[in-house]
Amino acid sequence: MPTQRNIHELEALLVSSEEDNGIDHVDTVEIRHKLAHRYRAIQNFDKAIMLFKRNISTSEKSLGPTHMITLRRRSSLANCLYAAGRYEEAIPNFTSILLDRSRSLGPYHPDSLRTQGSLANCYRAIGNLEKSLRLHNENLRLRRRVLGSRDLNTIASAKNVNITKHLMTTNDQ
Repeated sequence: MPTQRNIHELEALLVSSEEDNGIDHVDTVEIRHKLAHRYRAIQNFDKAIMLFKRNISTSEKSLGPTHMITLRRRSSLANCLYAAGRYEEAIPNFTSILLDRSRSLGPYHPDSLRTQGSLANCYRAIGNLEKSLRLHNENLRLRRRVLGSRDLNTIASAKNVNITKHLMTTNDQ
């Protein structure tokens, strides 16, 4: 668990790296990324989101918007928005990440499948259960095909389908 001391140390390291290497240097970006995750872990979402966005901007300029590293950084932001309960902001992020990952990595890639599941969870969180169920069912179908029925990720996808179906039944009553 991150402590304030860890955070203060990373903040100092970030300032030092920005001064010595520049704000867009690979080492600076990595420190900023770690700091953003630490802020997210202590639920200081605004600071985490700000740092994640800064890193996305740097990655998009240097690597392009669909580079695997940029996609991971975009995913970190989307997951942070989800954790902050900012689902309406997370949905377009997850949607564009899913499209980019599916195009560049394929729909069966673990990163694509994870993103699809996260998008489905966002729709469930805002009460769009039909869309959530469609995405969860597709995710389960793809995971079964790639990983088999006994894989832990496939089992988790099946559980998400059942949770969403249960919520739909509960809401109908």
